[in-house]
Amino acid sequence: MLNPRTVEDVIQDFKGRRAGMIKALTKDVDEFYRLCDPNNPNLCLYAFPNQQWEVNLPPPSSELPEPRLGINFVRDSMTKHEWLSMVALHSDAWLYSIASYFATKFKFDKADRKRLFNKITEVSSICELVVDGKKARKRPKTEADGLPEDILVEEVLAKLPVRDLLKYRSVSKLWRSLIDAPDFVYTHLQNYKNNSEVCHLLVLYRPARSWLRDERILVRRGDTFRKVMELQCLYDHFEGAYEMISYINGVFLVKKGKSRGFREIILWNPSINSTLSLPNSMFEAMKEATYFVLGFGYDASRNDYKVIAIIYPHAEIKYYFGERYRATFPGLVQVYTLGTNSWSSNLGVSPPPYWSAGQQIFLNGAIHWINFGPNVTNDADSWFKDKDSYIVSFDVENEVFKYFELPKALKTDEQPKEKFPTVLGRSLAVFCAHYQLRNDIWVMGEYGVSKSWSKCYTFTLQFDKLMHFKTNGELLFAVDGKGIKSYDVRRERVNKRPLESTKP
Repeated sequence: MLNPRTVEDVIQDFKGRRAGMIKALTKDVDEFYRLCDPNNPNLCLYAFPNQQWEVNLPPPSSELPEPRLGINFVRDSMTKHEWLSMVALHSDAWLYSIASYFATKFKFDKADRKRLFNKITEVSSICELVVDGKKARKRPKTEADGLPEDILVEEVLAKLPVRDLLKYRSVSKLWRSLIDAPDFVYTHLQNYKNNSEVCHLLVLYRPARSWLRDERILVRRGDTFRKVMELQCLYDHFEGAYEMISYINGVFLVKKGKSRGFREIILWNPSINSTLSLPNSMFEAMKEATYFVLGFGYDASRNDYKVIAIIYPHAEIKYYFGERYRATFPGLVQVYTLGTNSWSSNLGVSPPPYWSAGQQIFLNGAIHWINFGPNVTNDADSWFKDKDSYIVSFDVENEVFKYFELPKALKTDEQPKEKFPTVLGRSLAVFCAHYQLRNDIWVMGEYGVSKSWSKCYTFTLQFDKLMHFKTNGELLFAVDGKGIKSYDVRRERVNKRPLESTKP
């Protein structure tokens, strides 16, 4: 991790460098001692987030604080034990200075600085571990054969798949508290993102002509589509109508009820079968409004989730391949933060005066929709047409709107078409369906740079719902009554993958 930005990132950086220092001063001590020849120039001991170490000259310039210079010069002027103790002491100071540097650079608030300090002082210092005759500080024990808590979490639980963690939550109250802790959830998620070569898909499936209570939620491998596990269905929580708004890191944003008749807004984690109803302080304003939009995002800088509500108290409605709205009264922006379990008004941000109902995606710390730009003409015949459409994003960390131009080819009304944002690989993309003609996939090569759009794929394919893009250019889609199919857009080949008959 070259540039940690959150408390969890800095802790991970600290622990990786600490492990490298300990390795140099214990397991690799003979090699380390040999490299620190007093006849060499000024040398420093460096350690890296990947738990590796090296003895080297300081670089000409460095953004990070530097470790003790010239540790090799005094090697032979003291006993080996005294010299290693001195290096260990300065290594501790270096690690703390790096953590403090990141906390200052990324403007951690008082609570974050306190949490960071508590975390890095929970473990024994390098000096305590290396200096002979001093007993390392005892760490809290767990009920698992006396393993230290940090070893249990970092070396065992954090590397297990979710389905195993669900079982182990019932081992004891301590294990449940460890697994449910926000820091552990973040660590486990990062391990999965960094080490997993295969993505997993959450598939909501209901057999044809069946009741809502028959809906199933399956976790499937993204490459083979084989079933990994089955989760409890939504109906067990939400008897009646509900609408899935968005999904991030295993957490769903769900609106219970349809349209303005909704009853609750809920965050739902099916993996641990847990729900949270959002405070209802904003519900009346939403119900009385002509239209409102919900968005769901993750603030990586604070390791927190946010729900954005864009409320239009009064708006004109037109229908042009879906509902489109023009505000006749300024819109409002309200933000719910999971960490504080409260709504706040963002009075300094104005939403777009025009809105097109459609799907959203979360990428690069922002929620994205295809909507109308800030400079739409007020012509009664043109404000709701495609020529004024943009990518509208909401930066979750800074809580501001940004606008990206769409490709000019998508901003004409020559042919009716449906557009929605998606993700292809790690890039922002737009899927455009020209009814009964063709489908195009446009990809933004450099995020935020409108001139970097390029049309990557064009193909003819009829389907009801696009489910998932794979990084290899393959897409999964649903056809009503025929299950799930896979389509290779490069080879223009369809492979049927019916959900009902896929073997576990």
